[in-house]
Amino acid sequence: MRAAVETCPELAEVIVDWFKAAAAGDASWRDRHVSRHARLRIVGTDPEEWLQGEPAYRFLKNEAENVGGKVQIRVPEVEAFRSGDVGWGLARPIITLGDGREVSPRWSAVFVREDDTWKLIQLHASIAQANEEAFGDTFSA
Repeated sequence: MRAAVETCPELAEVIVDWFKAAAAGDASWRDRHVSRHARLRIVGTDPEEWLQGEPAYRFLKNEAENVGGKVQIRVPEVEAFRSGDVGWGLARPIITLGDGREVSPRWSAVFVREDDTWKLIQLHASIAQANEEAFGDTFSA
């Protein structure tokens, strides 16, 4: 029997709350919604942001505290799904920097239910770059 995949508004709200907390410098979201499991994985936009376990957990706190109050974040696009106790979400936040520039990373994460709470277990964020810019004509037809 195959588990059903369904949309999950509750998880979509958790994701939007992450961006609100990050913009405000509120690391308490991390305390409520990030797993302390050794298998926690974070892959960020910086080449050095490939973290696991406790360093990944600390990174999310530092990120929220360092960014808080310096940016504004809107989340016009968010999707969330679940199958049993596993959920995943995608978002396209728009981050307005202090100098007015806007950045719109692609964000995805996997969550698991722990103690009846959605906990992030894997996160990936990237900045979109055209294939031609990244690879030249290697992948052109």
